[in-house]
Amino acid sequence: MTAPDEQTPSASTIRCNQCGNDVPRTNYCIRCGDPLSDEYSTEGRTEARRHFAAAPTEPLRTVAFVSTLFPQLPHAEMRVFRICFLAGLGIIGGLALLGYYPVALVSAAVLVPLLMVLYVYVVDIYEDEPLSAVGATLLWGVAAAVVYSLLQRVLPGESFNFTGPDAQAVLIHGLAMPLLALVLMLAGPLFLLPQRRFNDVLDGATFGASSAVAFVGTSVIIQWLPVLGAGLRPAGDPLPWIVQLVSIGVLQPVIGAGAVGATAAAFWLRYRSPVTDRKALGPLGMPVVAILAAGLLLVVSGMAQELLPLIPASIILAVLAGIALLWLRSTLHLGLAQESREISVHGSMTCPNCGHTTLVHTFCGHCGISLRALPKSGARRSLAPPAAPQPETETPQ
Repeated sequence: MTAPDEQTPSASTIRCNQCGNDVPRTNYCIRCGDPLSDEYSTEGRTEARRHFAAAPTEPLRTVAFVSTLFPQLPHAEMRVFRICFLAGLGIIGGLALLGYYPVALVSAAVLVPLLMVLYVYVVDIYEDEPLSAVGATLLWGVAAAVVYSLLQRVLPGESFNFTGPDAQAVLIHGLAMPLLALVLMLAGPLFLLPQRRFNDVLDGATFGASSAVAFVGTSVIIQWLPVLGAGLRPAGDPLPWIVQLVSIGVLQPVIGAGAVGATAAAFWLRYRSPVTDRKALGPLGMPVVAILAAGLLLVVSGMAQELLPLIPASIILAVLAGIALLWLRSTLHLGLAQESREISVHGSMTCPNCGHTTLVHTFCGHCGISLRALPKSGARRSLAPPAAPQPETETPQ
């Protein structure tokens, strides 16, 4: 039995304050996943609440690592990823306390990239073309990082040290190299921009974040090769190492993913989104402004590492990581809303999470779980609704 299209207002529908669509009168909006309880208590009012589309229980403007970097995970899988992330940090810290600094360093460098690879596999966002989409951007990030790191090693001065500022390295490693890194991280995702099958802001953000985490992880390993060759347990105080490992394993990849993912999303917003959405992110939705903002984040990060001692530099990196996550989160919110608008109701199904019958769209109307983000399976593919015709967009020259 095919359900009626929820776009036609009727007694059985209610307007969602979050996404603005008329949807069935269920517990959650089937388009954006937002709880509809406030709509029932204040019917007729249109003020929007700012819940994150990928995690309706979280405010939009909050610093949340897993739901921001991996927005299409089902709710239960988000908990698994949080546990994996915290367990990874615990293992890294334990290795550092035991003095196995090289092993801890490699573990920190690959933590977020491995989670990204696992995310791509579990969610299977582009099940028909995995190698030409996220896989390609991950590989680009690795290849670009190799070139970048080899260039950085032959330039004067050293980056990522414990000893404080090095005047010779400030302009090179604090200014020029971060800007070069931004160009390299963006180049791979932008190569996919002219391909019309990747036509959402969410595509740009995913490609940019994937390229960035692969780039950061690879460049860290190559830059620290001298440490890796110093033996399994080189001498050193564990505390500076733990702080540096948190920077390598969390702060630096988050800054890169947020800055590059949001900047790539700005290009998709400008060239692939409907004209009516192009001002949704304000000035940060303009590619030129986004590039300047991303460059500023990366330059401040580089300058902090070159000019400041380890602890103050790490504090600044933590602030920058929070800003980057908030920026990326706002672009993902728009991308998820765009994706939900492109999908029509496609019948009904039994929700694999709660067991209740719900219309087949983006979220379960009863429990709010993401139906589009189910782990890959034949059932998921068979339930995927047909996409609506795409609006005309500009093709970058």
